Order: sequence, then C-alpha cells, then structure tokens
Amino acid sequence: MHTRHNGEMFRTVSVSASLILLGALLWAVRLLFGPAPWEPQAASLLAAALVVSNAVNLVAMLLSPGKWVRNSIASLAGAWAVAALALEVDPIWIGAFVAYAGGVGIAWSRSLDEWFHQARPDRVPARATILALGLLWLPGFVGALGTPAVTAAGWTVAGFGVVAGWAYARALPGVLWTIRMVLPILGSLSAVGLPLPAAAGMLAVISALTLLAWTVDARLAASRPAPRRVASVPVPPELTPPGIMEAAGYDRRGRSLRRNE
Repeated sequence: MHTRHNGEMFRTVSVSASLILLGALLWAVRLLFGPAPWEPQAASLLAAALVVSNAVNLVAMLLSPGKWVRNSIASLAGAWAVAALALEVDPIWIGAFVAYAGGVGIAWSRSLDEWFHQARPDRVPARATILALGLLWLPGFVGALGTPAVTAAGWTVAGFGVVAGWAYARALPGVLWTIRMVLPILGSLSAVGLPLPAAAGMLAVISALTLLAWTVDARLAASRPAPRRVASVPVPPELTPPGIMEAAGYDRRGRSLRRNE
C-alpha cells in the first residue's frame, strides 16, 4: 500500500513538473519572439535564466524533494508574475500562465505535503540554500533590470552568478571567499549606467547575496567535513569471521599461517 501511495505521488509530481516546464518554455518563447519592454539581449538573458532556474527546481523536485524546493518554486513563480505583468497578453501568454500556474498549484497541493516533507539527515541550512539559488537566479535579475540594455558589467556578473552558484553547490575550495570578495565589486560595476530604480534594485540583490555569503550557515555548507581519527577497538580472533582471518594470513587463534607452514 505504501509503495502504491508513493507511486501515485510521483505521478502527481511528474504532472506538476511537466506543467511548470511547459509554462517556463512558453514564457521564454513569449519573451524571445513577442513584444517586450526589454531590448533583445536583456530578454534573451531573462528567458535563459527563467528556463535554467526552473530546470534546477524541477530536478530537485523529482530527485531530492524538500521544503526548500517548494519555497523555491513559489519564490520563482512570484518573481516571474511581476515580470509577466509587463508583457502584453496574447495566446502564448495565456497558455504559459495556465500551464505554469497549474504546475505550481499542484506542487503546493495538500496531496504532495508528504512528498516535500521527507526527512533528510544531510539537510542544507536555509541561508546556504538561498545563496546558491540566488546566484543561479542572478542572470534573471540582470536581465530584468537591464534597462534600457544589459551592460558589459551586467553580462559579467550574470556569468559569474552561474559559475559561482555551481561551484558553491559543489563546495569547491575557495569559492565562498571568491563570492565574498568578487561579487560586491562586479555587482557595483553592473549598476553603473542603469536608471536609478534599476541600479537600486541591482545593488539590493547584490547586497543581499553578499550578506548571505558572510553567514555561518553559508560557511558551514561550503566546508568539507574533516576526517576524524577513530580509536581502534581490539576484537578477539575467536569473534572474527574465519574468512577475514584467513585472508589476513591468520588462523582462528590469531597465529600466523605462514609461520605454521
């Protein structure tokens, strides 16, 4: 019965993931080929960030479900809802809205509460999770705030966000200090030349990510656990399986077999 219940939940999750992916792809098509308030490069960056961010959520949703995945899906949906208001409504907009809203609604339905609340002993701290996701979403912020155009510094900080987010998720050595030192500089440069509201928004995002990088949670999540020396416990030869003793060259009493030859 339990296996059947898990199978039903997985099918429901698969439907939700499929609708979210379809909605994200339709939004991307709408940005790339329909009228938008952003210039083509900014729209392309925003569309790519939308697809990549949702892909990350969907992979985690299927393979490593947790409460943070649900929150990430809702946060991304809320951020995109604000951007979608700037687009003219057309058939693609309607199709994208219906599919995306349906997928998000299913993900947050009570039938999937158990799926997203599976206990994990290796749970990543919330601040570290937000930092990793925020870095991956950084290209989307750059594209959305890139008015009238994305600057060279904007492209640089967008690329840095993707690479740093991947490296941080892998806990590569030195990545956290790189984020702490480099991100504020690149972020400040990316705000130069933007209108005041866009520049303020960019600086707010960069400041929030930088503060997260300085938290204890972010440091602990990026630190590989040091190997611990464990005290050896003597085991009498009589309690050791014969195969192991013989492979090591000893008999059941702990005497060397070679010496007896």
